[in-house]
Amino acid sequence: MLSLIAGSLAIHGGVALLAGVWIVARHFAAATPPSTPILKAIPPPPPPPSESTQRLDAAALEGGATKLAASNPLQSTRLTSLALPALPKLATTPVLPLTAFELSSSSLLAGVQENSDGFGAGVGNGSGGTGKGAGVNFLGVQTNARRIVLMYDVSKTVANAAAKAGVPLERVRSETERLIAELGVNTRFALVEFARNYAFFRPELLASTTANRAAATQWLTTYFATTGTIPHGIPGLVSGSPGFLVALETVFKLAPDAVFILSDGSMQRGTGTASTIPLTEIEKTLSELQSTLPQKAKVYFVGVGVSAENERGIRRLLANNNGTFSTLKP
Repeated sequence: MLSLIAGSLAIHGGVALLAGVWIVARHFAAATPPSTPILKAIPPPPPPPSESTQRLDAAALEGGATKLAASNPLQSTRLTSLALPALPKLATTPVLPLTAFELSSSSLLAGVQENSDGFGAGVGNGSGGTGKGAGVNFLGVQTNARRIVLMYDVSKTVANAAAKAGVPLERVRSETERLIAELGVNTRFALVEFARNYAFFRPELLASTTANRAAATQWLTTYFATTGTIPHGIPGLVSGSPGFLVALETVFKLAPDAVFILSDGSMQRGTGTASTIPLTEIEKTLSELQSTLPQKAKVYFVGVGVSAENERGIRRLLANNNGTFSTLKP
């Protein structure tokens, strides 16, 4: 009986011991915290290079261009409203220099046609042929001058020579009226007629305003001499002087760019005994007057019934004083 009790106690004691060991082991196992997974931040991939950077890199590899040192402050990884369009592909055809012939042709086309014979067809260099540009064409001579004086020898010999040439002074007056009507706004003008005395329309260079053009046209209609005698009552008539030379001196005081002189080359002194002014004296006076200007004026002499001897002398004095000679023709 005692042996049975002892065996039962031994069995229960063993079971209790095993239960205690199991409880203790489970307690320590629960005290250990579960492992936490470690998260690592993976950086995003770098943005692709911009198109301009790719072009510069490619050019640098090919040795064609130097990469810009400055950074691009407007870089973006997405398209925006400020995005620039792609650069166009430019042609690589080299530009050849102009030849000497092409250069001279361009200069001729842009230059001024001067010393032309014949009667003027109109005012040149205006837009669409309307004559409102800087250039003028008068009695067959064209110039781009903007300060212009027209001088008319209205003596009897000139009136007769003009009529004989088929271009009477009435036609010269009409040509002058057309010229004045078509002057550009940047052009200033003056008119003077002379024989043994002289008279200016106005003793100044006038702006090409509507009022001034109308007044000049009225002066031409009323006082332009066509019969060889300056009309009586013309305002500002200067008499008793060396005629043409004094008129020329007054003209150069206006600092013109161009002076047109219509004459037969036989200029007379003032009132009194008639005497012709030698061409040598005219040349000397003209040379002195040219020296008073910052830049020599262009002198256009339009001959009417000029003798061969006078023409040679006039051409010589003009060549020495920035002038040209032409002949009035129908």
